[in-house]
Amino acid sequence: MEKQFLEINFKDLGLIEYEKFLKIQEKLTPLNQNFLLFATHYPVFTVGESEAKAFPFAVPVKRGGSITYFDEGTLMLYFIFNVKSPPLFFKKVRLVLNRFFSNFNLPIYYDKNRPGYYIQNRKIASLGFSYIKNRSNHGVSIHLNPNLTTFNQIRPCNLSQVKATSLYNEGVYINQETAKEMLKEYIKEVFYETKSKGSLI
Repeated sequence: MEKQFLEINFKDLGLIEYEKFLKIQEKLTPLNQNFLLFATHYPVFTVGESEAKAFPFAVPVKRGGSITYFDEGTLMLYFIFNVKSPPLFFKKVRLVLNRFFSNFNLPIYYDKNRPGYYIQNRKIASLGFSYIKNRSNHGVSIHLNPNLTTFNQIRPCNLSQVKATSLYNEGVYINQETAKEMLKEYIKEVFYETKSKGSLI
């Protein structure tokens, strides 16, 4: 097991304004500890800084990716971790999500060319990170049951011919508490390496 992942501090922020989360992330980033923050947000559009000018109505943030939408039905996993190797860290995050989505009888797949998880052309989860002095910021959004009417006013991550979907929309009814407990266990398994490494297919 990598020493950098020896201990993970799990915290549940609950329903929180996005800008308030950004302040919490800013305070935690300089600390030499690994934090996994669960959260949901009041409705908000956010966009990676490189594309902020194209979407003036969205909150610009220092992360990869383009425009997206969060609300009370979007489960956020924020990884504020010590990261020596971003590719290794990203593979571990993907493995967590692979294990989570494998519980559902849905044809969910990861698309490396359009980083995220999809069912055909319907996006069901997004990943967006930044790395500052060997520390990760931001993370993953999983669409449990967001307002898809609002979400699909934009093109998720500004991708053509892509629509947002959700587990609920695809017939999977899972509450946030259950999802968080499942994800917490998978994060422990993957980052503490308590089970076999598994496949990233």
